[in-house]
Amino acid sequence: MQINKLFIVPAVLVLMLINACSSDDDTLNSEADILNATIENEAEILETSPSVTSDKVTFQLKETPENYLFKPEFELSSGATIDPNSGEEVDFTNPQEYVVTSEDGMYSKNYTVSFIVEEEIRTYSFENVSTDNTGNYHEFYEVNSSEQKVYSWDTGNEGYEIIVTATGVDKIPQAYPTYQIEEGYEGKGVRMETKSTGELGATFGAPLASGNLFIGEFSSITQPDPRQGVHFGRSYNSNTAPALLKGYFKYERGEEFEVNSDEGTNLTEDEWNAYGILFEKTEEDNYLRADFTWDDPRIVSVALLDDEQRVETDEWTEFTIPFEFVEGKSFNPDHEYMYTIVFAASKEGDLFNGAIGSTLQIDEVQLIME
Repeated sequence: MQINKLFIVPAVLVLMLINACSSDDDTLNSEADILNATIENEAEILETSPSVTSDKVTFQLKETPENYLFKPEFELSSGATIDPNSGEEVDFTNPQEYVVTSEDGMYSKNYTVSFIVEEEIRTYSFENVSTDNTGNYHEFYEVNSSEQKVYSWDTGNEGYEIIVTATGVDKIPQAYPTYQIEEGYEGKGVRMETKSTGELGATFGAPLASGNLFIGEFSSITQPDPRQGVHFGRSYNSNTAPALLKGYFKYERGEEFEVNSDEGTNLTEDEWNAYGILFEKTEEDNYLRADFTWDDPRIVSVALLDDEQRVETDEWTEFTIPFEFVEGKSFNPDHEYMYTIVFAASKEGDLFNGAIGSTLQIDEVQLIME
């Protein structure tokens, strides 16, 4: 079971559009992106490598510093400039806005750069959203004890941007597969819907896109290969193993189940999906990438939704998913770990099997420790 292509294919479409729209005149570059970020003594002060998405750069600190004066350095698109300058000391007590300007001076892009101490957040209520740098789709965040915004969750909305642009649909959050709703189980919640990608998506063999939500990050810009732009996982800062993933859901299947995969399917109707993974942190690769497999030797414990809970319901219904250790694995509090949680409106959305209109709503997700 994988849902990885849910994130890959929209990113491919984005990159194809970027390449198609690029000028053949290579004298001046029109791109204005942060490709990578670094800081001196990174291994000593950061939990993981800096996170770079299409509009944010986040440095996750191991502990609260004496002050928030840092000198981050940035790798930019060829010929681009950045303000404040790369390597300039800046006070990050609050997140700071950086502006990247393309070499030809025609384009600019705003990035929010943050240094945060990402405490162990165990309950996700989805009360807080911001919009991306275009103001079009929702990005979910929690607030830590220092009143800092912590963007633990991401979606495939960035990749779906090309579909919205091509079809002329109004660029509002509700046009995208994943967005915040006003009436959750308690307060607000999340809605994920499987949507058609129209003629453009069908042309590239991706006729539908499942609404999704996952702990990690997705960026179609930071890597030449879009599969490398999908990073599942955040640091797991607890001295006990996860025992249970629980929360509340509503689910409605779309009317017509499509089988678009050459592999076929055993399903006769759409189903929603949820899982959690605890995995070992490594120096070489601190995330699970889009092409991860379930036999990845880093995976320690997994929580998989069982079929009895894949039901339709128009009332908020509790789900509980126990974590189970992979054979031969155990939890060592002296080791460093990462974790991710994933939700999808269509279980086989990675194979483009699903039903347009299948809708999953999620709220009050909890990660319960042993």
